[in-house]
Amino acid sequence: RGMDEVSSRREGRTRRDAKDKEKILKSVVKVFCTEIQPNFCQPWQMEQQDQSTSSGFVIDGNRIITNAHGVAWHNVVRVRKHGDSRKYVATVEHVAHECDLAILRVEDPQFWAGLQPMTLGTLPDLQDKITVVGYPDGGDRISITQGIVSRIEMGEYSHSGEYLLMTQIDAAINSGNSGGPALDESGKVAGVAFQALDEAENIGYIIPVPIIAHFLEDIRLHGRYTGFCRLGVSWQTTENAAMREFLQLNPESTEEDDEEEEGEGVTTATTE
Repeated sequence: RGMDEVSSRREGRTRRDAKDKEKILKSVVKVFCTEIQPNFCQPWQMEQQDQSTSSGFVIDGNRIITNAHGVAWHNVVRVRKHGDSRKYVATVEHVAHECDLAILRVEDPQFWAGLQPMTLGTLPDLQDKITVVGYPDGGDRISITQGIVSRIEMGEYSHSGEYLLMTQIDAAINSGNSGGPALDESGKVAGVAFQALDEAENIGYIIPVPIIAHFLEDIRLHGRYTGFCRLGVSWQTTENAAMREFLQLNPESTEEDDEEEEGEGVTTATTE
């Protein structure tokens, strides 16, 4: 009887895990974008119509988060749920090119049947396991890849050229994955997949929760995205020995030493 009870509990956990996994998969959608870009060399003309696909996921308020670059220059945007062949027309409600995020809205109530919003988690730690869910190129069905957090630092967002916080992971992120959720071990959103390093293998980047939270809070407070604040100064490291001597810095200290000593090794100048 004891073995039967243990087996029954395991089967119950397996069924619950399967149901939770199915709920997560249903909340991840494929985004179809028909776009027409302007011709910057001949402004009176437009480029030929093009199509692209990306990913997105459902959050509270009947909204969908995706990447801004996935719906840039959009003409028509449609979304499709996991396990559903129908494509629903979506409206691009908010766009933040700076942090490469966008909010979509679907008016058809049938689209939201059976969907549950995903919950934002926190900034992960190094070596934490991450699961990336989306619709990359190479197939039409949903894809799941796993990896770990390799690095958390400021980096360049390729869509805007801005330097913001980003999380590096070693899970595969390919074209079409953009906009899909990166989940922590509890199933909460740890970030949004948005770019990869072409010159290397298994180096992908996700937009971390603090950036997503700022984007959503900005919209809640102002009804639109207003951007990230700037300190108004530029900075540079003083690696030149003559410059270090002129500024009366230790000429023999290393970059690590400068980071430990607050303010040493860095000069600032007002730019705004």
